[in-house]
Amino acid sequence: MMELPTLPFDNPSIIGIAPQMRALQQEGPVTKVRIGGEEAWLVTRYTEVRKLLADRRLGLSNPYPERSTKSTARSTMMALMAGDDYDTEATEHPQLRELLVPRFSTRRMRLMKARIEHHVDELLDQLADSTQPADLHRALSFPLPTMVVCDLLGVPLADRERFGQWARGTFDQSDSQHSVNTFQQVVDYTTELVARKRIEPGDDILSELIAVKDGALSDAYIAQLGNAVLLFGYETTIVRIDLGTLLLLRNPAQRAQLAENPELAPAAVEEILRLAVGGKGSNALIPRYAHSDITVAGTVIRTGDAVMLAIGAANIDGRAYPDSDLFDLARVKPKSHLAFGHGTRHCIGRVLARIELTAVFERLFRRLPNLQLAVPEESLRWQEHRITGGFDEIPVTF
Repeated sequence: MMELPTLPFDNPSIIGIAPQMRALQQEGPVTKVRIGGEEAWLVTRYTEVRKLLADRRLGLSNPYPERSTKSTARSTMMALMAGDDYDTEATEHPQLRELLVPRFSTRRMRLMKARIEHHVDELLDQLADSTQPADLHRALSFPLPTMVVCDLLGVPLADRERFGQWARGTFDQSDSQHSVNTFQQVVDYTTELVARKRIEPGDDILSELIAVKDGALSDAYIAQLGNAVLLFGYETTIVRIDLGTLLLLRNPAQRAQLAENPELAPAAVEEILRLAVGGKGSNALIPRYAHSDITVAGTVIRTGDAVMLAIGAANIDGRAYPDSDLFDLARVKPKSHLAFGHGTRHCIGRVLARIELTAVFERLFRRLPNLQLAVPEESLRWQEHRITGGFDEIPVTF
C-alpha cells in the first residue's frame, strides 16, 4: 500500500507553494493526505476549492470528535468561531456572524481609513529616523494591525504590545500549556474591559455589542466576540504586510511602478493577497470536516472526513490565472482570489484588511525608496509552530 503524502510539505523557499503541492495539483484536484496524525482530503484547484468554500455540507466542527487530533491552539481557534461543537455549530456560528458583520459597517470602515493612514505615516516616519539596519516587522508590520484592532475594540494603545504577544501565544501549536495560559490572559483582559465599558461605553465594537438585544448578551459572550475580532483580525494582516514587502522586493519593476503610481496600490494588494504564502504553507490551508457525503471531481468525501482547502495553491492555479506565478499589477479582470475564503464564511474583516494593506503599500516605497533586505532572504525564519505562520524579524536598510 502506497504511503500517503504528509502535510506540511517541505518548501525550499520562504515564499510560495511547496513543489509537492504543485505536483499534486497537476495530478488532480483532490488527493488523500496525512496531517497531524489523521487522514484528510487535500483540495488544490481553484474551481473545486471555491465551490467547497461555499458548500454548507462542509463545516468547522468534526461530526466524530473522538477521531480528532487537533492541537490546543487549533481547538481554541475553532471555539472562537463557534465551530468546535457539531451539535451547536449550525446555530451558533451564524449568530456570531450576525452580531459581528454590522460592526464592520461601511461607515466605520470609512472612519477607520483616515486613522489607519495616520498610523502608517507615523510608523514610517519613526522607521525612517531609526538606526539601520532596522526591523520592518517590529517597526511597521506588527504595530499597525495591533493599533487598528485596539481602535476597533476600544483597547488602550498602551496595552497593544501585551495584546499582540497574547495573540501569538494563543496560536502557538508547539506548547499547549503556553497556548492555554496566554489565551486565558486574553479572556481575562477582555472580560474586564467589557465590564468597564458597561459603565463607560465608547465608540467601539465592544460598546456596541453591549447595547444590542437590549443589553441581553453576557459579558463572557461579548468577550468571546471581541477575542474573535482580536485573534482573527490581527495576525493575518501582520503576515501579509511582511510577505507583501518581500514580494515587492522580489519584483523590482513592479515595485518601481507602485512607487511612481500609488494609485496602483489596490492592485498590488490583490496580488499580495493572492501570492502571500509563507514557509510550508501553514497560512494558506483552510481545515473543514464533511457534515454529509460530498462528491468532488469524482471523489466521494464521506461524512466526518477531514478536508484541507488549499487556498494558496488555488490562487496560483494556472487554470484560473494565466502566468499565475507572476506578480502583475496589470492583470486584466482577474478572478476573485480566495485569500479571504468564499461563501457563507467569507472573512468578515476583509474590507478592513484591504484598507490597512492599501495604506501601507501606497506609502512604503515612496517614503523609503531605497528599502531593501539587510540579510539574505533565505536567512529569514518562518515560524512554522504558529497556526498563522509569519516572521518575527525582517531586517532592512533604506
